[in-house]
Amino acid sequence: MKDLLLLYYDSKKHCTIAIDSDGTIYTLPEKPIKWLRRWCVEAGSSLEGRLEGYRKKMGIIQKPALYVGGYPPWIFIPTVSMERDDCVYVRADRIRKIGNDHGLAVVYFDTGVVYRLLVCARSLRQQRSRSLQYLKTLICLR
Repeated sequence: MKDLLLLYYDSKKHCTIAIDSDGTIYTLPEKPIKWLRRWCVEAGSSLEGRLEGYRKKMGIIQKPALYVGGYPPWIFIPTVSMERDDCVYVRADRIRKIGNDHGLAVVYFDTGVVYRLLVCARSLRQQRSRSLQYLKTLICLR
């Protein structure tokens, strides 16, 4: 798992499903939020600190993007509240395009992987736009 595209919780199997940039599917124990929390700490900050930074910089309270860190930087957008088991974490910086197919958001990643999500495509596009804007502000700080 070098370059994840998305994470979600499989409530039937009680594990995290992680999809890598080449489409490989991994099964991880525990919920995605625990993995994201762990990866944030490994990158030098707490998950709460990352979310607070995003909220302050962008003025967004609901469904803030999560900048994990690393290079290339991992920034995930949650499809619903991060506290919910049905939340899917989508890697914003790897999305090439977001389409709409009968109420489903169709996410086209820059690696050729395509994934359909039961969320509003317009809302996901807005989240992605804010996430990329946030990444640009971080780059300007360096």
